[in-house]
Amino acid sequence: MRFAIVKNAKELAERAFLEIKKVLDEKPDAVIGFATGSTPIPLYDKMADDHKRNGTSYKDVRAFNLDEYVGVDPGDKASFARFMQDRLFSRIDIDPANTDIPNSMAEDLSAECERYSAAVKEHPADIQILGIGANGHIAFNEPYTKPEEPTHIALLTARTRADNAAAFKDPSLVPQYALTMGIDEILTAKRILLLAMGENKAQAIYDMVMGRDDTSCPAAALRRHPDVTVVLDREAAGLLTFGEWERAAEEREARQAAERAEEELEANESDEAADGETAEAAADEASEADEDAAEESAEDEDAADEDAAEEDVDSDGAESEDGEEADTSEAEDDEAENGEDAADEEADEQADEQADEQADEQDDGADASVEK
Repeated sequence: MRFAIVKNAKELAERAFLEIKKVLDEKPDAVIGFATGSTPIPLYDKMADDHKRNGTSYKDVRAFNLDEYVGVDPGDKASFARFMQDRLFSRIDIDPANTDIPNSMAEDLSAECERYSAAVKEHPADIQILGIGANGHIAFNEPYTKPEEPTHIALLTARTRADNAAAFKDPSLVPQYALTMGIDEILTAKRILLLAMGENKAQAIYDMVMGRDDTSCPAAALRRHPDVTVVLDREAAGLLTFGEWERAAEEREARQAAERAEEELEANESDEAADGETAEAAADEASEADEDAAEESAEDEDAADEDAAEEDVDSDGAESEDGEEADTSEAEDDEAENGEDAADEEADEQADEQADEQADEQDDGADASVEK
């Protein structure tokens, strides 16, 4: 938290406007969360005056309001819708279509709460303006409200109703219920600007800064937010001393740092565990892949051996066939030679027989010649 102590309402407005202008300069279409009540009125006057004098534009700004009374017509002077229209919106160039406030006249208030909560979630504030109640409430989140509760119907305490009675003709007319944004929804804003004036706010400011870390003071939840500016007059800051809140801030920052360190350690351990599981899974996959590769290699080797064996068998068969063919050929050659020898012997025998017959015939002829 950052603190600015001012002397009066004018200084409060000027200091607070610096925060608003910073956001608008950075982001002309910023989302601004507005508060009602007497404290922010000087700020709204400053914004309207600056718009008139310097032309600061709000035409692209989107506006959300924190809360609204149940059962009060938007046109009623006691309604927050009418308050915003009279005090600011009608004095700047904001587009009415870009302004949103809980509709407390809705037939189904629960459905309206859901609608508003969804809208706030869709458009988180770039800066949220807050006041603070004398009992420490922010918006209409009364003491002991659960921070995680979203936009809801709040039962107002007797003290809150009494503090707000000035807006009504009769204190008995102050509604008992209101629609309000939840504490954690408020904390979704990127920046928070809290304004407080008057001695009657001093105890609430002290409890916000120095009180217990529980829901007894709803504003104490702002300690959890990283960017909070608190603008106070001297009366509202009366129970604080610089050294006291500085020490409290240091202690709080130390606790938050320790909590963040513990969260980071747990996150790292979780990441390491996840990495370990991933590495183990990868190793298992690699091992399975190696086993599959080894099996495939063994199968390939077996297949190669079978192919080689088949080739050897084919080769032996071919050699055997070649040998048989060669033996058959040699046998046929021998038979042919034997046949030729037999033919030659036959021819020789026939020639001898013919020669003998011719010789006999010649002898017979010679004998016949002698006889004559």
